[in-house]
Amino acid sequence: MARRQTPQAAPNLETIRVVLVEPRALVGAGMREVIDGEPDMEVVAEVRTAGAAFAAVEQNAPDIVVMDVELGEPIASAATRRLTQDSGSAVVIVGGEDDDASIMGAIEVGATGHVSAVAQPSELVAVIRRVADGEDALRDEVVARPDLVDKVVEAFREGFRHQDAAANIPLTARELEVLRQVAGGMKNRQIAEQLVLTEQTVKNHLSRIMHKLGVPNRTHAVTFAVRQGWLTLEEVGEDSRSSVLDESALAGTGRSGRH
Repeated sequence: MARRQTPQAAPNLETIRVVLVEPRALVGAGMREVIDGEPDMEVVAEVRTAGAAFAAVEQNAPDIVVMDVELGEPIASAATRRLTQDSGSAVVIVGGEDDDASIMGAIEVGATGHVSAVAQPSELVAVIRRVADGEDALRDEVVARPDLVDKVVEAFREGFRHQDAAANIPLTARELEVLRQVAGGMKNRQIAEQLVLTEQTVKNHLSRIMHKLGVPNRTHAVTFAVRQGWLTLEEVGEDSRSSVLDESALAGTGRSGRH
């Protein structure tokens, strides 16, 4: 990644231009002081929101975007994906723990580097510098942890399985969302309010769902969707979970099924 010369930099020293995305002003001030304190780094913009980050990146063309996960999910993930795909700037995620879950999360959204919330300032500087030099700091971290390699491989496999399952779902996205609300224990009126539909529209969706799946009622529809992997058991409300489990058990013995 080519870095840019600035008049303030020492001779033959290229400056790494950084856009800092940090929702907390006090934390941002500390991070900015750390980054600006390096002779080869400069914070060219500091913003508080993901939306402001896009404008700052477009205006300043930074080498690195440092983004704090305190922006919250799914905002930080969506912003990171868009920035890495559209701007050409590398993204370093700051926050979370120094654990497998945080590193996996950074990989999934396309970041090139990750620094935990408890890292030393020198660690942040080192990761920024490595990423600016074209290194994939996250890849190196994964390679150094064999247990994490297994998790990355399994995550890719799981992603492919979900893609295959999604391709075979006969329901539209709206029908699946209605069924998800049913699974959560909502009645037609509540679903209509939640999805901003009329109650009759919800009834129409449910009729089409049951027709497509060849089932006689809502419970069987939810059970079928759980068995196919379209819904998880965690998405099924406590009131319905026992019925779904009973139906699934019967289906497994051949005494029930797609009625």
